[in-house]
Amino acid sequence: MSVIEDYFKKVQDQLSFDDFLKRVEEKREVMAGLCDDDTLCSMVLQELGVDSIKKISEITVDSGKVSIKAKVLSVSEVREFSRDKGNAGHVSNLIVGDETGSIRTVLWDDAADLVKTKEIQKDSNLNIFGSVRNGQNGLEIHVGRGGRIDLLNQDISAHVNKCQVADIGEGTASVNLTAKIIDAGNLRFFKRRDGSEGKVRTVTLGDQTGKINLTLWDESAETMLVEDEVIEITNAYSKKNNYTNNIELQLSRDSLINKTDDHVDYNEKITPISDIELDNTYSIQGFVSGIGEIREFTRRDGKTGQVANIHVSDDTGRVKATLWGDQANIIDEIDIGSEVTITSAMAKTGLNEEIELNLDWNSKIKILRK
Repeated sequence: MSVIEDYFKKVQDQLSFDDFLKRVEEKREVMAGLCDDDTLCSMVLQELGVDSIKKISEITVDSGKVSIKAKVLSVSEVREFSRDKGNAGHVSNLIVGDETGSIRTVLWDDAADLVKTKEIQKDSNLNIFGSVRNGQNGLEIHVGRGGRIDLLNQDISAHVNKCQVADIGEGTASVNLTAKIIDAGNLRFFKRRDGSEGKVRTVTLGDQTGKINLTLWDESAETMLVEDEVIEITNAYSKKNNYTNNIELQLSRDSLINKTDDHVDYNEKITPISDIELDNTYSIQGFVSGIGEIREFTRRDGKTGQVANIHVSDDTGRVKATLWGDQANIIDEIDIGSEVTITSAMAKTGLNEEIELNLDWNSKIKILRK
């Protein structure tokens, strides 16, 4: 049985085979021979109102060409690129969802132009016909030649798989997280291998299950974020920081950050000093039991830096903390007995093989009581 005959069986109570074949050939002429029989027949079925629509959860790597109804959850900007023949192409990425899940959808050329003209934007409801491919972060639907995308008047219910910080492991894709900004971070500049200047910023986020760093690069690093605000992150991914061994979030091209009025609780986990172990990140609270002097040193790039040491004690023990850069200036504001908190400090081996806390650019020391 041919592909066309197989599709005709689904509508044989509505029209004759000759009428069905005529519709298929009309589609073939309109599409200038760019579509195969499977695609052409699917188009005819949709026009006839036959339910060939799949739910996102039903899509597999072997689905081939599919049709879905979905709501747009996020939209990337349209990017222009050069093809091998020198002509320009356009591409934009969507994350779309229905009540069963979400999937990345890649729009090419004419379909991508619907984003440029704002016909497609966040919360748009779409009928999407395209080809399923296995992308870097899972299954994707690609809409190009032979595909189609239509705006719908009906409202599609979309299920977003939201997670909490504790759910995020190494290599987690499509992370949707609502969290409080614990530390908005500072913009830092660096030199790339090609000599160009890059920008980076590390934002610390928290919810009732824990905290995690979000790394923002270049334009994203300039996003206006304020401590204690709550934000929604859509379609991020996670990776392991080889220095801290902690899991961090990164944004993909089609990730989004939006502010929200949702309430999120976060409480810093304070570790007793006696429980500190090597090569992990900790937050502690205690009283200053030793204060060193600020020392200057010369970095490898010839610039001058400064460092100072203090000791902090709690009911369980005492630990040395090394303060770098501007953090060292806090010793002018504290005395023996001052109560402080230190957050996100890395435990390293000191000169006497004792565990010390090393405060880097992502760490903070705060005076609770002088």
